[in-house]
Amino acid sequence: MDVVIEQLGTTNNVLERQKFDAHQVWIGRGYDNDVILTDEHVDARHARLVFDDEGRLWIEDRGSVNGIRRPRHRSHLKREQVRSGDVFLIGRSRVRILLGDHPVPAAVKIRFSEVLLLWLGKPLVLVALVLAYLGAKVGGTALTTIGEFRWASVVKDNLWEVIGFVTLAVVVYFLSVLFRRGGNFVAHLSLLVVLFFVAGSLDFLIDLAVFNASDDSYPWWMALSEARGYLVLFLYLWSILYLAFHLSLWRRSAIALVAVAVSLALEHLPDDPTFAFLDNETIPLQPIFLPPVLQLAEPKAAEAADAAQREVFEAADAARQRLLDEREADEAAQEKAREANGGDADVEPPGDDSTRPPPIDPGPSEPEEPSEPDEPPGDEGSGDDGAGPPGLE
Repeated sequence: MDVVIEQLGTTNNVLERQKFDAHQVWIGRGYDNDVILTDEHVDARHARLVFDDEGRLWIEDRGSVNGIRRPRHRSHLKREQVRSGDVFLIGRSRVRILLGDHPVPAAVKIRFSEVLLLWLGKPLVLVALVLAYLGAKVGGTALTTIGEFRWASVVKDNLWEVIGFVTLAVVVYFLSVLFRRGGNFVAHLSLLVVLFFVAGSLDFLIDLAVFNASDDSYPWWMALSEARGYLVLFLYLWSILYLAFHLSLWRRSAIALVAVAVSLALEHLPDDPTFAFLDNETIPLQPIFLPPVLQLAEPKAAEAADAAQREVFEAADAARQRLLDEREADEAAQEKAREANGGDADVEPPGDDSTRPPPIDPGPSEPEEPSEPDEPPGDEGSGDDGAGPPGLE
């Protein structure tokens, strides 16, 4: 009867598959075995698969050092009946055993993502994407630069982004090799370039919208700009999980959504449960410099801009006057309290003590410097005329 032996990776991905049509199959590290394992924890003749007279398949330990176990079990097996699809740990190697008539799942239709990765794995596609991305970065820097355009500024502004991009690509590739047993490094680089390009395009489009936005719609565009960051984070995480791990679509999406939700919760812990991010006072104006050719909306008229500025200054003057009135009322209350207590200046004025600043300690007083003694009064008319001491008459 046919028996199929699969060597599995850490995530149950198939590393190697062999089929045998024999009464018994030897498993071990020795070169005379039917299935040769390279694990150093496997004996030269570690285990044997054998069919009995009734056609049942058994696995036997041949006196190995580390034995045979089932996953998540500690007990060692000396002889155990094998059912099609059982997984055993031989040393530290995971082995799945199937019979020849074991059913297989239905064929999976080729997905667009697989076709896209195959296309992105071409070196010419990677070169074209990198050139397009660099052109977009240089063009964006040229459009937003005030004054003279310098290549040094382009390098300085994008150096860390390039280093982070290469580091991320290398990490994703090694995770793919570790957990998926393979991966196309060029395809990973191309996909990350596409993601960075999409993120940069979203930034530019939102900046363009904010540049042309009115005062009323500005908070909404800034909220959308913040949501753009979380969208890009979701795409990054989803792509990394797709490239590096064997996970289903809903698991990848769920993990990425949970990570984005945690990031959102850490960034926004408002005291007020209302939508604070839609309040005009919580969103400072951010200057965006773009060339006039990108001014798509009709700018505000000069008269309307002057009127809006006057309203702002009038509101500031009103707030200043209100604070002055409150201070005058507070001073008047302090004066009345002193008069009521006989002119005692240390009387606390009425009001809320929780907002009153603590009294200032004047500290030790400085000692007064001793004054010079006054000269003794002399006789009138006996002043010094420069002729020596006066004599006796």
